[in-house]
Parts: sequence; C-alpha cells; structure tokens
Amino acid sequence: MNRRKMLGVVLMCFGFSLVYAAAQTQPAAGPPASAPTPPSSSAKTAVAPLPDPQTPQEFFARARALSDLEASGIPFHLKATYVASGDAEFTGNGTYEEWWESKDLWRKEATLGDYKYVVIQSGGKNTVYGSSDYIPLRLRQMLDAVVIRIVPNTGTARKWKLKHKKLKGVDLAVLSSEYECGDGKYKAKCLAEDYFTQGGVLRIHLEASVEAVYNGIHEFQELEIPHSVVVAGDNVEILTISIASLEPLNPSESVLLQSAKPPANLPAIRLPLVPDEEKSAGIQTTSSRITSQTQPVYPLAARQQRMEGTVVIDATIDEEGRIREPFVIGSASPILDMAAMDAIRKWRYQPTTLDGAPICVNTTISVKFALGRLSFF
Repeated sequence: MNRRKMLGVVLMCFGFSLVYAAAQTQPAAGPPASAPTPPSSSAKTAVAPLPDPQTPQEFFARARALSDLEASGIPFHLKATYVASGDAEFTGNGTYEEWWESKDLWRKEATLGDYKYVVIQSGGKNTVYGSSDYIPLRLRQMLDAVVIRIVPNTGTARKWKLKHKKLKGVDLAVLSSEYECGDGKYKAKCLAEDYFTQGGVLRIHLEASVEAVYNGIHEFQELEIPHSVVVAGDNVEILTISIASLEPLNPSESVLLQSAKPPANLPAIRLPLVPDEEKSAGIQTTSSRITSQTQPVYPLAARQQRMEGTVVIDATIDEEGRIREPFVIGSASPILDMAAMDAIRKWRYQPTTLDGAPICVNTTISVKFALGRLSFF
C-alpha cells in the first residue's frame, strides 16, 4: 500500500516541526489497513445545529472545530501511552504528555524506551530538550498521530476530490488530492487522503507513508476526541496509542507552565536559525555533503517486467554522517523501493554543522529507475 508525503529537503530531525504537522494526508492504494469503528453511542456532536459539511473546505474546517484540541483554545492536560513496533531502529513502549494553555504557552513530553524529548513554549520562546540529538522515527510518527492537528488553510492548499465510501457500516466522506513529491528534478506522484464522517469528524488520516485510524471517540468540553489510535505503514501495524486521561488544565498546572521549568538531567538541543537570523547572529552553517555513494541496483525482475518509476525516501543524516531509519514516502513498486533503500543505507555524508558543531538533519532522496538508465538525487 503506497501512502506518501513530500517532506522538506532539509528539516531538523528533532521532530519539532512534526508537532505542528497539518492533517494533509497521504495515499493508500487499496483499502486502509484498518477501518474505523462507529463512535460510541455516548458521544455527542457539539455542533449538531450546524448543517453537515458539503465541500472539502467545510470538512476540514468542521474537523478542526470538532477535534483539534490545540485549535479549540480550551486549556487541557493529556496523557497517553503507546507501543511502537515494526521495522525501525527503536521500538517498544512509550509515553506522551501535554499541558496546553494557549498557542504561546504549552509543554510536551514524549518517551520511547530510554529516550526522552521535551518541548517548552513560554514567553515567546521555544526550547527543545532531548536525551539525544536524534529522535527515533517511531516517536516522530507518534507525535504526528497522537492528537488531531489541522492547519487553518488545509482545505484550500490543494485541489481536493470528494467521494463517499462505507467502511464497517460507517458512511464516510473521502477527500483525496494528487500532488508532486520528490526532490530536485526527479519527481513522483503522491496521493493525499482523509476520511471523515458525514458530520465532519476525522476518522482516518494518511501521512508520510503511515495511516492513523482514530477510534474511541469521546466528548471533551464539547469536542469529539479520539482516545484510541492505530497507526500502520504498508499494512503493518507500527503504533498503538491510547489516551490514558484528558482533563481541563488546573490552576496549579498553569503556574508550572508559566515557570517554564526545564526537565532535570536533560540537555537543551540547539535548533538552527533561519538564514536571516543566522546572518544577524553571526552563526555559520554548512550543509551535508555526500562522501560515499553506492549506486542502487536495478533489479533483474523489475527490468524483465519493464518496471519504471521514482522512489522518494525520507532519511535522517546524523551527526556522524550516517543514514538513519530511512523510509519510503513516494513508492515506485515494492521491488524498486527495496533496491533504493538497500543502496542509500550505505551512503555516508559529511554532516551538516551549526557554528562548527555537527547536527542531525532530515533529507529527501529521489531515485529514478528508467529502462536504460538509473539516476538519483
């Protein structure tokens, strides 16, 4: 099953940007890995007097109003647990906790095994702490899926097609949008999809080759919030997330948020500045440069079947210039995807530096398989 999203050419691998990921979703060739179950009968629709959404823009706006906790403006304290599995460098049990008062005052903490990650937003300043500069892939994917986040312009950023589908007795509106993904001159076609109830509740969210199915919908402060999330990649379950508690933020928690107290024994991670800030602050950066590059092998079976296409891969370049936890975000076919992955795992880089110190970054690599030649960028 192919579900893809084009990420930036170079993004910090700390996962910070993923905390704000929009609900712009990725493709599924064939049915989703798991279908949603109907909401419990106790769940209520807060905006029942309003007409059901009819256009893509209305579906995204309704989902944001119904289920986007951070957009609601309602202070909250959320706790969750999750289990990470599948083919990844880091798997096992993890936790997530969020204290949120406003868009300018919040704290988020996540763990996976022995790894811990904390982000504090206070006084117009954002500070990131971590037990390592590298944030595991499964933890980053959990950050995308644990709560629903939809940016205001989601419905207008692309041209969306609307169709209707029934899964397990639930009538769903499916929004899809095809777009270009890939890097440099090698592009691939990717498909974004979101599944909504007819009343506008988001039930399935596809993004960056993973699919989140939202179930266990409960009412919180007139919102409809999923308490169970199953995340799959290529039809293999990789995350099971459970909301342990969701309560209004109390006054003592608000005071702690305002204190912006840093976590004990967890160092701050230095984030790179944007170019204009780097210049004004006198900070020097250098970009990653490849030093060892193994060319992908065009599989014989693919040649015999005259398979062609572009594979788009997201990967992390760590502080030592190694490729870490690559994953396909734009598929050509399973056999071509595997050939591309096998090659880039062996690539080595001169790492990106910030003020002379190596840092961890994400990169997007495109590999084009064409009969008669093979190219990569």
